[in-house]
Amino acid sequence: MNFIDYLKEKWLTYVFITACFIFQFTVYRLDTKFTVSESNAVYIMVGLVLLFVGFVVVDYTVLSLRIRKFKRYCDLNASSEEDLDLFEYPMDRLYAENLQSIVMEFERYKTDMRNQASEELDFITKWVHDVKVPISSLRLIVESHDKDLCRSFYERMDTEIAAIEQSTQKVFYHIKSNNFYSDYKIAEVDTKKLIAGALRGYASFFSYKKINILISGDNYRVLTDEKWSEYIISQIISNAVKHTPISGNININTSKKDKETTIKIKNSGKGILPKDIGQIFNKAYTSSEDRSGMKATGYGLYLSKKLSDMMGHKLTVKSEYGEYAEFSLTFIEGDTIYHVTKM
Repeated sequence: MNFIDYLKEKWLTYVFITACFIFQFTVYRLDTKFTVSESNAVYIMVGLVLLFVGFVVVDYTVLSLRIRKFKRYCDLNASSEEDLDLFEYPMDRLYAENLQSIVMEFERYKTDMRNQASEELDFITKWVHDVKVPISSLRLIVESHDKDLCRSFYERMDTEIAAIEQSTQKVFYHIKSNNFYSDYKIAEVDTKKLIAGALRGYASFFSYKKINILISGDNYRVLTDEKWSEYIISQIISNAVKHTPISGNININTSKKDKETTIKIKNSGKGILPKDIGQIFNKAYTSSEDRSGMKATGYGLYLSKKLSDMMGHKLTVKSEYGEYAEFSLTFIEGDTIYHVTKM
């Protein structure tokens, strides 16, 4: 507590004391029969002023000590009833008791919320696993009748089934990301393996939209979590497929410079508006203009950015509007998943 705050706290006391001084001085000046000599009056006034200063110093010191003691009590989470005996002043004890009551109530609330969140998480996780079965069955049914169905109808059904699969996958990875630091495995992985795993499941979409895909660059080994990195790349590819026009191009290039290995995924098309590019990784952010292809929720890129940051990787984007969009996932040696960050 600084002295200004102290004065704000004690202003009423000092207004009263000042009024007493003014009253005494007024009586001394107006009462002509007052027999105290001027020199004695001066002594009295000086003595009162000194006592007043002493009172201010002592009161300020005591109040500061009381505040520091209360702060220490707060730092201990105010969870022990025995600590209440530390307070000599009744008002301090009352404040401490009220604080203790609030803290205990808050702890009970947190426990209830944790239990509720845990139950909901278990339910959602089970639902994600359960829903995979009918989705897989639906895909098998559609594929088994591909010759009987109209080509355009089959493509639309396949596209919507894939969208459902991706949505459930996002739910699954979002749940896992909240416990990421207890669910990852560091290993050296080939970049070609990551790319191949991410491309799995998109072959039909390349065919539907007649997209030309070119994979270039050498194969490098990077230190990462294969599952999480593969998911990040798959989300970037999904985004590229959505926004690449019919007969467009997707180029995947892998390169290495010094201690940085980068996988670049570039797609032709409208690209990204300059006003959108700074917000492309924001949660639930979608383009300010309509684009062709599947509907976007804006969550896939947000989750990809979140996961890459947690692993110590770097996910960036650049674009030339009207020409292309390019996403780059960079694996940095010495700044990898060993320094995983809780989000």
